[in-house]
Amino acid sequence: MNENAQPWYKHPWVWFVIALPVMSLVGGIAMITITSSNQPEIIVDDYYKKGKAINQELTLYKAFADSGIDLKVRLNNNRFEIQSSESLTALKISLIHSTQGKRDLEFTVTAASNGIYGKTLEDFAPGSWSLFIQPMDDSWKVKQKVALPSTEWIEIKA
Repeated sequence: MNENAQPWYKHPWVWFVIALPVMSLVGGIAMITITSSNQPEIIVDDYYKKGKAINQELTLYKAFADSGIDLKVRLNNNRFEIQSSESLTALKISLIHSTQGKRDLEFTVTAASNGIYGKTLEDFAPGSWSLFIQPMDDSWKVKQKVALPSTEWIEIKA
């Protein structure tokens, strides 16, 4: 037997051979953890009903275009505000985040004494949003992509 022979754990190639499968195992566990916590949104199964609902929404969008109502929105210092050319009792607002469904917001705003509809939002994340506005009687609806927050008024167009 060789007197200069080192024990197996002192050879660097042994650790290199052991490290490759261990790193693969750690990477696999990390990938499973990340993908399970960030699953995509659920896809609708009943396309026919969804298609009929889209046709009904299109009539609401056309009703807004025909109404002649001018709307402007802004989000400044976590305060969401809407200006309207007509006096409405209240408005239903939906803010749908472009990529993160868990950040979606739905709320109702009423007019203050100055005629501006507003609500303070907690924990609002900046980004690109789809904004849906409709009155309480559901007589019309409008949708627009907006980048919020914005200190300037954003005109909502049909």
